[in-house]
Amino acid sequence: MSGRLTSQAAWVVALGALGAVRVWAMVISGDAQLPHLVAALTLLVPLVLAGLFFRRVWPAAVGLAVVVVIELSLSG
Repeated sequence: MSGRLTSQAAWVVALGALGAVRVWAMVISGDAQLPHLVAALTLLVPLVLAGLFFRRVWPAAVGLAVVVVIELSLSG
């Protein structure tokens, strides 16, 4: 059981880190303005923390999906 919990926590942290890298890429490219970055971080951070708290992967995956949608909306 302990191995399963650490595996889920590792996935949650990995998805959160991937989301943070996507946000950082938006900053570096200069495509995103402050409201886009605040929106992405406002959703990503609490969802990753919720994933750790509830011991589920799906909140972090939703957070990553929202960051990707924000990033895709900027490229259009």
